[in-house]
Amino acid sequence: MRLTRISSGNRTLPALTHDVVEHLTKSAAATTTPVLLVHGLGGSTSGWIALVGALSALGLTVATVSYQPFGSSIERLAQRLADKVSDLLAATCADKVHLVGHSLGGVLIAQALADGLLADQVDTIITIATPFGGSPWAQLIPFAAIVRALRSGSPVLRRLALATVPEGVQWLAITAGSDRIVPGHRSVPAQATVRTLSVYGVGHMRVRVQPRVVNTIVRALPLHTRAVA
Repeated sequence: MRLTRISSGNRTLPALTHDVVEHLTKSAAATTTPVLLVHGLGGSTSGWIALVGALSALGLTVATVSYQPFGSSIERLAQRLADKVSDLLAATCADKVHLVGHSLGGVLIAQALADGLLADQVDTIITIATPFGGSPWAQLIPFAAIVRALRSGSPVLRRLALATVPEGVQWLAITAGSDRIVPGHRSVPAQATVRTLSVYGVGHMRVRVQPRVVNTIVRALPLHTRAVA
């Protein structure tokens, strides 16, 4: 998994390095929470262009990650995602991160959360067209362990359904009404505390750039760090 871009306001910063840590100020991190975007199976960071632009325009620090799913597993990619969250928090001097995942990206977020790898590091989670109930297309591909994990009733998905949402974490699941890869009802997590938004007339890939979805994500992510009681 590779951190490919960080943008803060109108600036685009290089990949996370010691130099980046030195250039990001604690004063900015004290009032804003960075956003990490995780693409899906076969996706790329370019699919986040609309959302990156909208969030950056509000002064939020936005990072995107890229990964190769084949030859790996949900658990290994979740661990690598957790490592990137730690890197981003160190680079921005922030206490928590907002996570947005499309399709498989949402599964990786949920897996990292269920494994306890993101304890006290997450403010808000938004999953988009994520196959918590499995994808019918996963049944058509006989190879790749990571694809088999996305089949309805797989051990991975059963475990995620039993996991609890940590206290204080807000989770919004966005479903696409015309999604054939992950039909709308299959992208709803089992946890009762998760809020759901259904968007009709849009499919699996276009849901990421649909204006209503982008605007919803922007409104759902707090601009400033939540006050600690």
